[in-house]
Amino acid sequence: MAKNNFMNAMINAELPKSMYSQDERIKKELIVLEILKKFIPPLAPDERTQLEQNILQFGCKDPLIVWETKKGIIEPTSTIPNELCYVLVDGHNRHEICQKFNLDFRINLIEIPSLEQAQDFMIDHQLGRRNLSIEQMAYLRGMKYLALKQERENLELTRDKTGKFKTENNRSGQSDHHGENEVLESVEIRSGQTDHHGKKEKLSEQLAKEFNVGEKTIRRDADFAKGVELLPTETKNEVLQGKSSLKKADIIEVGKIKDIDVANQKVQQLISEIEVKTVKKETEPKEKVLNVLKSYLSTPEDCDSLISEIKNIKKEILKQVNA
Repeated sequence: MAKNNFMNAMINAELPKSMYSQDERIKKELIVLEILKKFIPPLAPDERTQLEQNILQFGCKDPLIVWETKKGIIEPTSTIPNELCYVLVDGHNRHEICQKFNLDFRINLIEIPSLEQAQDFMIDHQLGRRNLSIEQMAYLRGMKYLALKQERENLELTRDKTGKFKTENNRSGQSDHHGENEVLESVEIRSGQTDHHGKKEKLSEQLAKEFNVGEKTIRRDADFAKGVELLPTETKNEVLQGKSSLKKADIIEVGKIKDIDVANQKVQQLISEIEVKTVKKETEPKEKVLNVLKSYLSTPEDCDSLISEIKNIKKEILKQVNA
């Protein structure tokens, strides 16, 4: 009797949430932001198949990296800005495969102050991989330049006439007791405003040193990244995998165009030219075969004989297909 009472008490007791249950909740609430997912280099079909087979056979061995943040950070207009949320920042392909086959996976939580710094983290994390194509490296370097350049421009808008940053406290006449200026100044250095000696340094020069390339390479990478972002998804993936007929120089020229409508028109023109070349390439062998046949066919009887032979070939092909 006492044993039964103890078991009933255990069943009805409200147990504290464990770390395991918290991880399971996070997995279910995981957010995939397209603005971050675009930094994940696309897998070729054979690479995707191989990854899928590996996960099915051995499981998802490496944990997915998840950014613990607040709704207001990723969505400024959120009505619940202080509510915690969890954003996937590494492991997008593995996550999709695990979702597809209902497989379990582990997670590692990290803290990042802002969406811009989350972008930086993802770019740096991807650039640290060894299996990137030349196009992927150029794209990621260019995207980092563009992101930091935008961050720098945003910072300039927050300065007052004395050169200090206009924080909420400054504007309301309060002291900067939360250290907001210190935070903004650290971002300023990260976005290339000054080097560690306090001297002015171009962002392109800063990144050129970081990636051990020339400054002009960084600027070309930025134009290349702009151009790639205007491409349709399928074409973009082919370009980043190094499998597109589009020339890198043409994509860079697209990225230099200031007028977005003109740039999009140029993209459509380039894609149309590629499609025409592809169709021509596919039809050329058929035309060659027909030209050879014409040189051998001189009478109606020759044509009938050829048709008969083609029908026999067709029967053999059908047998192989249905075997």
